[in-house]
Amino acid sequence: MARGDRRARTGIAVTSSAVFAVLLVGTTVNASAAAWVDEEWDTADVAALDCSASATMDSVAWGRVLTGAVSGASLDPIASTDGITVTNVAPATTSTGTSQAAPVTSLGSDAWSAALGLSALSSLDLGAGVVLPLDAGTGSYTQYGRATSNGIAIGASGAVTSQAGGLVSLDTPTASTPRLGTLRLSEVLDAVLPGLGTPVSRLSDVDLEIGAVGSVAELDGCEVAWNEASLSTHLDRDYLASALDLGLTSDLASGLGTSTDATLAGLQTTLNSTLNASVSASVVSSVASLLTTAFAGIAGVTVDPDAVTVTVAGTIDLTSVRALITNDISDGVVTINLSTGRITADLAALVGEAYADSDGLNGRAPNTSVLTPAVLNALMARLSTVLGNFVTNTLQPAVATAILNTAITVRVVALLDATVTVIVPVTVPQVLRVDSLFSGTIGGFTGASGYPAPTVSTSVTLVPGQTGALLTALNTLLSTVTTPIINAVQNTVRPAIGGIVVTPILTSLSASTTAALATLTGSTIPAFITALEPVLDQLALLVKVTLNAQPDQTGSVGPPITALSGRYMVSALHVGAVNGPTSLLGLWAASSAVGPQTLR
Repeated sequence: MARGDRRARTGIAVTSSAVFAVLLVGTTVNASAAAWVDEEWDTADVAALDCSASATMDSVAWGRVLTGAVSGASLDPIASTDGITVTNVAPATTSTGTSQAAPVTSLGSDAWSAALGLSALSSLDLGAGVVLPLDAGTGSYTQYGRATSNGIAIGASGAVTSQAGGLVSLDTPTASTPRLGTLRLSEVLDAVLPGLGTPVSRLSDVDLEIGAVGSVAELDGCEVAWNEASLSTHLDRDYLASALDLGLTSDLASGLGTSTDATLAGLQTTLNSTLNASVSASVVSSVASLLTTAFAGIAGVTVDPDAVTVTVAGTIDLTSVRALITNDISDGVVTINLSTGRITADLAALVGEAYADSDGLNGRAPNTSVLTPAVLNALMARLSTVLGNFVTNTLQPAVATAILNTAITVRVVALLDATVTVIVPVTVPQVLRVDSLFSGTIGGFTGASGYPAPTVSTSVTLVPGQTGALLTALNTLLSTVTTPIINAVQNTVRPAIGGIVVTPILTSLSASTTAALATLTGSTIPAFITALEPVLDQLALLVKVTLNAQPDQTGSVGPPITALSGRYMVSALHVGAVNGPTSLLGLWAASSAVGPQTLR
């Protein structure tokens, strides 16, 4: 909404006992025993207050993008940040704008503005070795004031647009609207954390990334002078805070990453032990039955079920899964990186959740605190959920995929009894050896979609030790049964071997995966959230972030400039670190003020 002269009428002609009075006093005095009477009447003229007329009031307006102090060093003496003050004081009837930040430009209607290039705020030297811990954005903000001799005062600063005619409005933020910058809170907190019993590693690299900010204050002082009870109607304060992101690094988060990696490393060992373990007797028996069925139509050979061996070999590699820990894990509101230990949170979204609305940072009551228990609880709840989802929806499928992608071999060796005729038909036990090597992926063996079926290589040989006529007869048999055996393995055994041998193994691998990852969701992540809670509570004690800061309202965090009776201020954002006598930082962003307005 553009601010300007909102009066519905051009002037007011009134009499009021609160401002102008008609004094009519009759006094009777008995002066002496002579008993004479002196009777006098005092009168005053009826006066009129015309709010459309000039030269009725002194007016003051002020706007400044950034003010405050860091480690006792104030920004006030810094010429490039001193804002703008516009006054209209008797005997003048036009306003005067003062600013050292940049040349002021008259906008007409007693309005003035001064641009402030945000880059001037980056790591600004405040003297005595103190540097403003701000990585400022690019672009420029407006510092604006309007003061008329009939009682209109408007102050504004930040992402605001001023126009000729004395109009000013908060910007509607877009991607191109300049952000204030990133406030590096850890540069002032690191000095006190050890003294508070908090290792720096538990709470380090703390920062606030501040988006576009702006504020406007407007006061119709003449209307208020006529009726003080109308202050709330004729005083308007508004602010803009487009974004606010909290960032911190903690060894608790990186420790969770270490624990998660160790869990995956242990899981890999377990999976490989399971994969390469001895095949159970029941599975070997099932393979023997399969071979018996497959070779049933081949004359002269039978499977010796006690002479079948099955071995499985392969290596499951979870390197690609463990690499996922280095990625940002996010739901769009909170983000955590388990490798660096970095946690970021969109405070606008969390404030909206805490208040159960969609207003985010804007439209809040004066002096609304941001880092409240409700907001921090919402942050931790989201962290718990996003980490649990990461395990369930990212790690577990990734492990499953790594397992299915694992190349393995299944080796089946069977000894066959052979019936041959030497002089008379004779059955010779365990004289033919069938050696089949099945190769593929676990996914291929188990029929998973998108995985090719395994291949097989089979050899049929005589078991050494036969001689003479028996050897000749066996060689003759071998030449007739080799091709049928190979074909039977290819067509009958190969399609079924995965279901008999590999599917039970996959079931065990999946169970091991579920059990291992359940420790993360069931105990490791909850323990992390529990340990993080006092760290965030400590942060909330050290750092105060306040929206719509108004020092004359309940919950005041103090004024950005000297508080005077009749001066009304608003700041889009206030950030204080270790508030109180040992305050390390107190900054007001996008501040505006109007008043005092006084009758001439």
